[in-house]
Amino acid sequence: MDLNKTTLSEQIYAILRSDILTGKIPLGEKLTLKNLKNRFEVSSTPIREALTRLTEDGLAEYYSNVGVNVISLSEKDLIELYQFMGDLDRLAILYSAVWPNQTQICREAELVLAKTQLIEEKKELDETDIPLWIEYSDRFHLLFYDYCQNSRLTHAAEKLRSQLTIFSNLYETQSTPQHRINEMHHRIYDAYRTGDYQTAGDLMKAHLEDSLKYALEHLK
Repeated sequence: MDLNKTTLSEQIYAILRSDILTGKIPLGEKLTLKNLKNRFEVSSTPIREALTRLTEDGLAEYYSNVGVNVISLSEKDLIELYQFMGDLDRLAILYSAVWPNQTQICREAELVLAKTQLIEEKKELDETDIPLWIEYSDRFHLLFYDYCQNSRLTHAAEKLRSQLTIFSNLYETQSTPQHRINEMHHRIYDAYRTGDYQTAGDLMKAHLEDSLKYALEHLK
């Protein structure tokens, strides 16, 4: 594989991270130096650096005398993940409520919702529509972290969101979950724009609990 020699570690990390998040590399799979060296045609050093970053992201785990494996998630893990992510997203909404320019937040939320709505209403989707829909759907959640003014909250959510994305990338490709997610996002926004931040936060938590059902179906 032809890689830019100045950023080997960064490129390998980005490729492996994408492969894990999209399911090309399945949960629990072992990431061996030998196989990765053959795949990328590079030395061990940039690969080790990339694997270290994946473990820091919570997407891989290092086992002594075994090596590095993509994370495995049980039903209990998924329940805890979605419950806690719901709590964090709810807090992000409540913290964003004190941002001095609420019009700015609402304008961005409206733009994201409009883009997901346009894709959902298309009669025929092309191969770029689904990744775009997922990107905009994720952006709806992330925009509240941009305005929450709490770096620790944002940092805590980043690692967990990476794990959650493995499953959301599976069920968000289907029309029924897409419609339900879009509906919940509109309800959250409607409460937020009217200043009912408590309800918006509660709806966000309920939204994550609702999405958990789709994630558990794919775990089975």
